[in-house]
Amino acid sequence: MNYILSIVLLMTLGTALTSAQAKKSAKPRIPAAETELIELERQMSEALVRQDAAVLGRLWSNDLVFTFPSGHISNKAQRLAGQKPSVESSQSSNTNDEVKVHLYGNTAVVMVLSTWKGKEGTKEYSDQYQATHVWARQQGRWQLVAAHVSQVKK
Repeated sequence: MNYILSIVLLMTLGTALTSAQAKKSAKPRIPAAETELIELERQMSEALVRQDAAVLGRLWSNDLVFTFPSGHISNKAQRLAGQKPSVESSQSSNTNDEVKVHLYGNTAVVMVLSTWKGKEGTKEYSDQYQATHVWARQQGRWQLVAAHVSQVKK
């Protein structure tokens, strides 16, 4: 009887350990929409550096509401009109340091901490910005519908 009890106990313990190891080694699954939105944020960052109105026009909804760090509000047409590629734009870069995606069905709130580096005339700069982006699934694709950007104070 003790022999059978020992075997059952060993089998139960072995199963529990195997199950715990499997859970520990399993990587959390990232939803496809989250991966897609992180990629769209990367594309938008690159397009902003290049001032690529064609890419931005595709990513931004016609209803876009953009709030600058100053509090000034702009729409898609106004923002696109301000995208003028120049020699200076090639001297800047933008890196998304941290991107957090919160999905709500066909809507997502994406928090982006980014660092902009570049040169204005002879002066170099490196500034961090925190952005809150609201994306909505429209016409079968994600489009930015609202954005608010604040400069991170040093």
